[in-house]
Amino acid sequence: MVADELNQSPRAPHLGRRQTSLPSIIFLNGASSAGKTTLGRALQASLAEPYLLMGLDTCLAMVPAEWSGGPLGAHRAQGFQYLDLPHENGKPVSGLSHGPVGLRMLKGFHRAVREFVHAGNRVIVDEMMLGADVRDHWLTTLAGLDVLWVAVHCDLPELERRELARRGRVGLARWSADRVHEGMTYNLSVNTTTRSPEACARQIASAASEA
Repeated sequence: MVADELNQSPRAPHLGRRQTSLPSIIFLNGASSAGKTTLGRALQASLAEPYLLMGLDTCLAMVPAEWSGGPLGAHRAQGFQYLDLPHENGKPVSGLSHGPVGLRMLKGFHRAVREFVHAGNRVIVDEMMLGADVRDHWLTTLAGLDVLWVAVHCDLPELERRELARRGRVGLARWSADRVHEGMTYNLSVNTTTRSPEACARQIASAASEA
């Protein structure tokens, strides 16, 4: 379920209720190339309180090469692995899978985010949900915390244009465009297709400041 861009949706019971004027966590979930990291930085600049920005890329940057990425990763099936999938409407599709060790690493990262909050910090999470197991662990780990859940959308043609421009892994945007939102309930939705990061950040900051 996704809230209209200008309205908040009711929170699911497991998402809890707003406790303070600013949430402990602003959780940005969206496809590859949707502009989440740039949006997160714009949010950091616009919010009255300091927020740490961390996300999937933060976790993946810590993973040894042998356990991640492409064909040279000897243990990639256990860790993280890029997959070349069948083309869709003539377009390449590239997925990112995680094995048991990769999931263990992700769970540790989720718990680290929670501990940052327990230490008194506020966090912006920049996430691309890799599957239901990852989603469910996030929801369980953050249960009871004050979280503003934000869907970051972008039209597929623009996602793919950005993907080519940034020279990322071609096909990951198409693979992740819809699947990252499966089973999610949000408080707010933004669309970065034509709106600037600053405009989207203002929308989120306004929602975050509501008592």
